[in-house]
Amino acid sequence: MQIENSNHNIQVKPNHYDFQRYTDLPRWTSYWHQITETLALEPKTALIIGIGDNIAGKILSTQGVQVYTFDFDKNLHPDFEGDVANIDALLGDRKFDVILCCQVLEHLPYDIFEDILQQMERHADNFIISVPFSAMKYKVELKLPVIKTVKMNIFIHKFFKKYKFNGEHYWETGTRGHTKRSVLKSMRKFFAVEKWYVAPYNPYHVFFILRKKI
Repeated sequence: MQIENSNHNIQVKPNHYDFQRYTDLPRWTSYWHQITETLALEPKTALIIGIGDNIAGKILSTQGVQVYTFDFDKNLHPDFEGDVANIDALLGDRKFDVILCCQVLEHLPYDIFEDILQQMERHADNFIISVPFSAMKYKVELKLPVIKTVKMNIFIHKFFKKYKFNGEHYWETGTRGHTKRSVLKSMRKFFAVEKWYVAPYNPYHVFFILRKKI
């Protein structure tokens, strides 16, 4: 997503989404999760917050989903243009079967995270959210006799490290003040958490599958 920072400027240029430099294999696997999690809900309509290169949106469209887009950058030609921090006012009474908001919320200060979630909750029944997961990651492979090879991913959260704004991200899950537990606590104020997981082939992305509380 191309979104404003605290100075109301676009954080990244349009060529940031050039296929050969932006869409690497791990990102492809994240698109797969976005698409399969969406299709599992059998939605008729979906709102994608943060267009990016719109690969997920285009594929969902081929599968019969009516896809709408929301972004701050008018050059990406979104259906709804504006700051996600004001999504409630910009969408009005529009509702969708599912909202996808992947690799977007970290571009906004964490102190408005809950406010954005509360606004989003009014406009869909199901939600797919992913954010960066900042942790020390290790891959372990054990070859044992008789038993087949066992592969494991080990994550050590950077709960001891304070995240500093890097020009794009204000925060990342796993760091001090933004732990997985605190992110889930905020989400549970507005949603039922169906599941969450770190993408196996892209451990930098953690997914949260949510639904509206009845």
